Amino acid sequence: MEGLPRDREEAVRADAEDPLAPYRSLFHFVEGAPIYLDGNSLGRQPRQTAGAMEALLGQWRGELVGGWDHWMELPTLAGDRVGQLVGAKPGQVVVSDSTTVNLYKLAAAAVEARPGRDIILGDANDFPTVRYVLQGLAARTGYRLRLLATDPVEGPGTKEIARELADDVALVCLSAVNYRSGAILDLRAVTEAAHQAGALVLFDLSHAAGAVPVDLDGSGADLAVGCGYKYLNGGPGAPAWLYVRADLQPSLRQPIWGWFGQEDQFGMGPVYNPVHGIGRFLTGTPDVVGITAVNAGIEPLLAASLPALWAKTRRLVGLLGSRSEELLVRSYEGFGS
Repeated sequence: MEGLPRDREEAVRADAEDPLAPYRSLFHFVEGAPIYLDGNSLGRQPRQTAGAMEALLGQWRGELVGGWDHWMELPTLAGDRVGQLVGAKPGQVVVSDSTTVNLYKLAAAAVEARPGRDIILGDANDFPTVRYVLQGLAARTGYRLRLLATDPVEGPGTKEIARELADDVALVCLSAVNYRSGAILDLRAVTEAAHQAGALVLFDLSHAAGAVPVDLDGSGADLAVGCGYKYLNGGPGAPAWLYVRADLQPSLRQPIWGWFGQEDQFGMGPVYNPVHGIGRFLTGTPDVVGITAVNAGIEPLLAASLPALWAKTRRLVGLLGSRSEELLVRSYEGFGS
């Protein structure tokens, strides 16, 4: 990669001149601590999270149940902000539940929407939760789970996915980013292949959202899920989110029926009738504290813009790769001498 710093002095100068440098101050850092490379497991705490939580505590303290006037719409308001990071127009994302629960909800809704098909297609080397959810769904519904024997580092390619697609496949469920290597799936190509075979597609974006460019609407993707505690900086155990393409929402019915997904929520009626729109994929009372933290965690990403973050990511990875290669060559040459 051209233009990379050639030594530490140039790297320090590049940091100082970087337009993203001011955004570092939006997060808590311990000076002198080791460089943190585990954002794929837990994102740093934004400085504004404490203020957002204190404001919420003030509402709870002063308004008690009246605080629900502020909180009822949080899942969809925060969802629309997540949507800005993953290329989804408003009304297609909600923040709720965990990634595992959301994955089950959407996978179950998808296979039910494809009657006459009995195959769920996944990746044998995918993140364990994805495989376990699909295994559990297959065991309880009679669907058959077919797992691609892919390279654990390279991940599944579009051609090998397409070879497995036939008129018996109801759902293709894959991770957008390989959790081992960072290999990125071509969402548009996979979606097109799945749709040509008449299948729906569900992507797990837990290792993608907030880290790499994603265009769910542009790719034509049907469904997606992701977590809130990695690159979205929502804190340990933060709520997850789910995406359902707008035109699919009326035809899908998720399996966990709760009162927050009910059309006349406070009518307390005897029969469940899901609300119109993305709200039908909510279940029980939302985690207001957790969603508030996710909302705060997203703010620095939106301010910096994902394209700018992705460009810097590529430069940093390029620099790391270049320096590592140089050191390995030197070590090899020194060993040979």
